[in-house]
Order: sequence, then C-alpha cells, then structure tokens
Amino acid sequence: MYRLGFLLHLTIICTSFALNLDYLDPTILQTRTSPRVQEDAATAIINKYVSQVTVKVDPLLFNNKKDVFSLRTFEGQLHIRASTGVAAVWGFNYYLKKYCKSQIAWQVQNVVIPGTLPEVDEVVEASDRFRYYQNVCTASYSFVWWNGDQWLAHVEWMALNGINLALAPVAQEAVWARIYREIGMTDDEIDEYFTGPAFLSWLRMGNVHGWGGPLPKSWHDRQKNIQDSVIDLMFRLGIVPVLPAFNGHVPRAFARLYPNISFYSVDTWNKFSADYCCGLFINPRETLFKEIGEKFLKEMNVGMGTGHIYTADPFNEIQIQPWSTSLVQDTASAIFSVLSRFDSSAVWLVQNWMFVHNPALWPLRRVKSFLTSVPNGRMLILDLQSEQWPQYNHYQMYYGQPFIWCMLHNFGGTLGMFGNMQAINRDVYDTRSNTNSTMIGIGLTPEGINQNYVVYDLMLEAAWRKKPVQNLDNWVADYGERRYGCNATSSAWRYLLKSVYNFDGLNRIRGKYVVTRRPSLRIKPWAWYKSSDLFNAFKKFVFAANSGCDSPGFYHDLVDVTRQALQYRADQLYMDILKERSSNALFFNATIVRFIDLMNDMETILATNNDFMLSSWLAAARDASNGMSFFELNARNQITLWGPNGEITDYACKQWAEVFHYYYTPRWSLFLSLALDAKVRNETFDERGAQKVVRTSVEERFLTVGIDQLSPINATKTIASILYEKWAFASDLIDLPLNVIRASPQRRTTLADVDSTESELVDRPTVLQLHSTTPTS
Repeated sequence: MYRLGFLLHLTIICTSFALNLDYLDPTILQTRTSPRVQEDAATAIINKYVSQVTVKVDPLLFNNKKDVFSLRTFEGQLHIRASTGVAAVWGFNYYLKKYCKSQIAWQVQNVVIPGTLPEVDEVVEASDRFRYYQNVCTASYSFVWWNGDQWLAHVEWMALNGINLALAPVAQEAVWARIYREIGMTDDEIDEYFTGPAFLSWLRMGNVHGWGGPLPKSWHDRQKNIQDSVIDLMFRLGIVPVLPAFNGHVPRAFARLYPNISFYSVDTWNKFSADYCCGLFINPRETLFKEIGEKFLKEMNVGMGTGHIYTADPFNEIQIQPWSTSLVQDTASAIFSVLSRFDSSAVWLVQNWMFVHNPALWPLRRVKSFLTSVPNGRMLILDLQSEQWPQYNHYQMYYGQPFIWCMLHNFGGTLGMFGNMQAINRDVYDTRSNTNSTMIGIGLTPEGINQNYVVYDLMLEAAWRKKPVQNLDNWVADYGERRYGCNATSSAWRYLLKSVYNFDGLNRIRGKYVVTRRPSLRIKPWAWYKSSDLFNAFKKFVFAANSGCDSPGFYHDLVDVTRQALQYRADQLYMDILKERSSNALFFNATIVRFIDLMNDMETILATNNDFMLSSWLAAARDASNGMSFFELNARNQITLWGPNGEITDYACKQWAEVFHYYYTPRWSLFLSLALDAKVRNETFDERGAQKVVRTSVEERFLTVGIDQLSPINATKTIASILYEKWAFASDLIDLPLNVIRASPQRRTTLADVDSTESELVDRPTVLQLHSTTPTS
C-alpha cells in the first residue's frame, strides 16, 4: 500500500511538471503567411547575393516541430527546400559559410561566391524549436536611432542566422499616448512621464520615468512606420514577432484619475531621485489592471496581427511595496489573464533577470509561486545569462515551464574582447541532452551588439549542431578565413581563444576598464589571461596585414585587437601610477605622461575605422530627432553619465575615438594633474574633491561641447604596426593579477549592475557579494 501511494504521489508530481508545448508549436506560429509569400521573401534576400538559387518552402518538411532545410546543386543552380522562409535564408547562409568561406556579420561582411557554385547535397535540421534574439535593453543600447532601412537589414541578418523568435520594434509609446489621453491625462502629464528615446527600455519596465524626455509626435510616427514594415517582413519570413503586454506599471497621474483604486509604490532604482523614479503599480487584484491591459493589447495589435507570444517584465530590478509572495502570484495571474482573454493562444515570454538580479527577493517558494501561477506551457522563460549564471537547475527546470538557453554576454553595448567560448561549446549541448530538460531553444540576449562577433557566431551554430565543435582552435581559424578572405590569422585567433575568449568565472564583466572608468586611485585592475597571449595575437594580426588580408572585417578586427592590447597596457600603467605615487614627483609625473600618451594612442587607432567612432552615433541621433536637440543630449548622456546625476556612470561606455578625445583622456588628465599638484605641494590629495572638479569640468561639459566631425584616417595597417613596436615590449610592466572567481556548487551567485560601494562621486573597486539562497517563504 505504501509503495502504491508513493508511486501515485510521484505520478502526480511528474504530471504537474509535464512539458506542454501545444502553444509553442512552430508549425503553427511560423506559418501565419503562406509558403508562396515566404518563398518570395526569402528569395528577395538571397538574390541580393546570388541569382542562381531556387527556393521552395514546404511546411511538411518540419521534423519533430523543428525547422529543416536541404541544399542541393543541380545544373549550376542551388536548390533550397525549407520548412519556412527563415529556414530557407538560414540554409543559404549555411551554404555561404561552409562552402564559400564567407560571412555576413553585424558591421562587416565578406561574401565571395564562385561563378560555378560549389556542389552540395545536404539536409540540416534545427536542434531546437526556437532560436531567440534580443534583450529588452538592446532596443535602447543599439537600435535606438535606427531608421527603417537599418531595421529591415537587421531582420535579414536574423533570417540568415535562423532566428525565428525575436522582439519586435514597436511604437508602444504612441499607443500609450493615445490611451493616456483617452483616460484623461493631460499633455503635460504625458510629457512628464515619457523618457527620452535612449532610456525607453527602463520606462517600459517601470524603473524610471521622465528622464531625457519628452517624446515628440515625430518620434511616434517614425517608430510606427518602422514597426509596420519590420513586423510585416518578420511575418513574411516566418519569424515570430514578440509583442509587448501590460506589466502593471503606470504614471503617477493614475492616482488622480482613479482615486478609489489601490496602487502599490515602486522602490528607488539605482539611486534615481523622486523626479525620475518610483512610479505606481496597479494592485493586480483591481479590475483596472485587466482593463488597462486589454486596452493596450487591442490598441497595440490593430492592423498588425499577432505572433501569439507576448513579453512583460513586471519586476525588473525593482521591488514593489508591499512585497510578498501573494503579490508576485497575483501579478502573474493578472498578466496571463489579460493575455488569454485577448488571445486564447497567448504565451507569456519572461526574462528571468528579476531572479538573477536580486535572489534575496526571490526565494525558491516565491519563484515557484510566480511560475506556476500560469498554466504549464503558457509561459516561456528566457534563462537570460546561461553562459555565466544558469538558473534552470536551481529552479528545477522552471517547475515544468519551457525555457530558452540564452547567452547575454554583453552589458550596455560596451567594447572589450571577452567571452567564454569553451562554456558555450559545452553547456548548451549538456543542457539540451539532460533527461529532465525543459529547454526548447537557444537565444542571443546581449544588451548591445556590434562587439565580439566571434562569440555570437559560435553560439548561433549551436542552433543546428548536434554536438560540440570538436576542435575550437580549428574553428576560430576557419572563422578568421571566412571573415577576412585570407587564412593568415589562424595562429592569431588561437592566441585570442586561449586568452580573451577563455573567461570562466563569476566575476562581473561590464566593460568598464581603467581607461573608461571614472578617475580614482582605488581601482583594482585584474585579468583572466596572460598578456603574452594577447600580444602574440596582436603581433600575428600586424604581420598578417601584409599577407593578403584586405577586407573590412580584417581592418575592424585589427583595430579591435590593437585597442584591446593598449587597454591592457593602460591597466598596467595605472598600477605603475599607484606605485609611483609614493615615490618622488619626477617619477610620478613620468608615469602619468606615459599613461596619457597611451590613451592618445588608443584614440589614434580607433580613429582609423568608422565602427569605432562617436560621429555615427551622434549623426543617427540627429537624423532621428526632426530638429529636437535633446535627442543628441540623450545620445551623449547614455554613453557617459547615464542618469542626471551620474547614477550609472559609464555603464554604457564606448571606446570610440572622439569619446577618448573629449571625455576619457581629459578627465584622467585633469584628475592626475590634480594628484601630481598635491604631491608637488606635499599636500594630502583630496580625491573626492578632484572628482567633483572632473565632474563639472569634463563629464558634464561633454554633454554640450562641440565635437568635430571626423573622417576615418585610412592608415590602420601603418598605425597598428607603429603601436605594436611602441607598446609590445614594455618589459618594465608586470602582468595584471589573475583574479577569476570560480563557480561553487554550494552557492548561487548573482551580482547587481552597480557596485553597492560605488557612490555618486567615487568609483571604487568591485565588491562581490555571494548570496546564499536558503528557501524561505
């Protein structure tokens, strides 16, 4: 009897966690448009590269609910048969990479297709149901100033890489403006609520309001035009667009409009003042929650149709008061209720970042209550940073809800060569093959793109590979050949693989290095690799510059490797500054001069390539502004102070030439000159006072200073060679300390985006907090 009871109990548990994928069926979600429409859309993209291709889309080719494409050459033509339009374009890019040694990347491309097409006869099946793309922050850090043509080109890039599920660019503020006016908000109240374009991601998640705003009608019109064309192309290709849903956050004016409704307060986010933070959150038990939610969905989807998958993040890096398990449970139930009433096939897409960011607020029981408040299979979890902070095991495969294994990798769109390619090449496959796994896809979730493309290229291949790459040394050598059109960089890439792309730790990597950090004498530089490996890669790139490598990808990466090497030397020189500070003023000054000279050299190499220049970012902001000067202020502020009082200073820092010239180098020069002056006078250096001077004289001034429009200096090869000779053999500099924090199975470690010890004026060394997650109610 006991055994029978135990088996019955086990059956109930297994049944309750059984994976339901009826609402996540690509054969339904990806076939909203007809095969003929998808064929035409795919052919239009492929014909931009070659005309000897025929495309046939047949949904019957789906195998086990997964996209399939077949490639076959016959009589000089490449015949592509695929389950969807996106699978056909994916197959074409697979052919380019494998058979034509080509690459189409974010910023550069190298496409060489022989007149006689290479022969092929191959069938490829996706490894999972979904290939997801985007972080909710990418729209602000990378896409904010894009026009319609740039967006459409990026959708083509998605299709070339098989992405079949992606956040759609949506003009949701235009929808909200209509709703707010309809319910009685004044134009002043709406203007006071909307942020500027560069900060809309955090308005949408309830973190801030008003900062950098308001939004003019011209912005809404521009976004609506982009939205319509992009979502149309996504549907025509068979890409599922993820649309926004209401998450409970509303303007403070709602308290005036609805005096009898109960609202919850939102705690301060990242020290923003009351002028810009702390909106209202509708009590999810109030009928108003559902009324506003349904009104938004109806307005949002007029004339567009739906992909049946919606995103809403109610608790992103914030706490609602009063905070409780019942609140999160009620909120989850309310959001899903709104979705299901509007769309009986709705699935709610959720980022798991709320659990990762502050586990103290999310004990196991609370997480389980939140996830299981939605029927099984009607919530899809993005395990947002699986490559470093995987959560699926900790939450027992999300208690039966399906999830996507995602690589976040980048925060703020910062630059700096970094990645853990070994983990990507291992953990995706291990998780996929786990007997109890509820993983149904892979995803790219960077906060910003246009950096470290090699890491994303490898991750994207996990979408069709059935097992890890057997030899990553050979893979990166092939990557270099595809990217550059030459095979002279194989040894350079092997050095990069064993150094910058071999990070395996829990340290927070946020792209803030000494040169891009607020000046301080309390920074503690560290590294996870030996300088000799990096500089060997640098040397190989410099020598390869005269061996037939002559493509945009090569010049981009030559600048990037040079920048990385100089960035490392800057960290070393900073340590020398700390050491010489206690010696005589002559030695201290000499080290400062050397440090500033290196920063000037960084500016010089960056100025040889438009991909590393501020002018493009500012020009795009001006183009989107329709004469609104504060758009450029948004653009400058986001990459420097971020908030009105430097609340997240340098979080989205960019190693761009003009930013060095007008911002990084001047503030370090001023700060160190004040430190030297104090030493010469034999006075105690007032670091905090010096930082106040830097704030007013450099950082705030950067927001309005005139910046000369620069054109790239076409001398990358020459300058990289000169800088290699100048900086490669600095024998008096010691390597940075290796300070990698390894994962511990006994602890689950998460880190906030801003150091708890970092005040408004002082940039302190990183302090790691390890949070134990003992289950509590």
